[in-house]
Amino acid sequence: MNKERIEVDIEEINKEASENVYRLIDKCEEKYLEQVKEVATEIKLNDKKIVLVSGPSSAGKTTTAKKIYEELKNIGVDSLVLNMDEFFFDIDTVPLREDGFADIESVIAIDVKTIRKCLDEILTKGETFTPQYDFVTHKRKKEWIFRKFAKHEVIIMEGIHALNPKIIEGLNLEKIYKVYVHCNTDFVFKKKKLFHARQLRLLRRIVRDERDRSVPVAQTLTLWSEVCKGEDKNIRPFKETADYFMNSTHSYEPLLYKDLLMERFGKMKGLPEIKVFLEKFKLCSTISKRFVPKDSLIREFIGEN
Repeated sequence: MNKERIEVDIEEINKEASENVYRLIDKCEEKYLEQVKEVATEIKLNDKKIVLVSGPSSAGKTTTAKKIYEELKNIGVDSLVLNMDEFFFDIDTVPLREDGFADIESVIAIDVKTIRKCLDEILTKGETFTPQYDFVTHKRKKEWIFRKFAKHEVIIMEGIHALNPKIIEGLNLEKIYKVYVHCNTDFVFKKKKLFHARQLRLLRRIVRDERDRSVPVAQTLTLWSEVCKGEDKNIRPFKETADYFMNSTHSYEPLLYKDLLMERFGKMKGLPEIKVFLEKFKLCSTISKRFVPKDSLIREFIGEN
């Protein structure tokens, strides 16, 4: 739960990987899961009914929400995960940014009123209807889902705006637990910064977007500055309201992304951002994705195969 930025020596990680890669990976996985267990225990002990999971792009919110669900089940608490993205307005109704594109990074793109209504009904009535969103047409589906909740059940809602105070305005705050997921680790070499936490998230997003969304690396790089501006404006201002700060960094990640991206980046070395990463990767060993556990948070970005 430590909010202080952590520094990891990449030379030490290289050494650990060469000595016993399985031990290194297991240590990283256990460190992350220990945080998940702490969160689940806090939720149960304090009888929380709604868990809000927020964080910037590629922080690992989706997997973290799933892991909290699984750990709550392990300790005898039923829960359900709701994705805040299902509450998007139709994209053609969302106000535009200065560049002419829909401002989907802003809370104005989310139907906050309906979220509050659903959460309130969950707390007071134990049942509600939730919308569904079609991410192909970028419009809300006509059919809503009826959901009925037992008194002991916990609702986990995940989304970038989950900590925005507008979401829980007027609700019983004593029943709400807030988690902020981020990469809070910098990697150093000879005591100098090598990979900043935000750069690590960019590598995660490059791998995921190309694999899952067919987004070229160059396009992800172009969009990244706008993504970061959106984070600074819409997400980070509310992080201090969190009850728990979860660091999703796995210290073997730079070695993994070198293995996945070095060859591809080598063909794009004319791009300044890529050139920077190539120089940084030279100081890293490599780890194959086959060593990453199938249930690891990192699989959210690198895929199952």
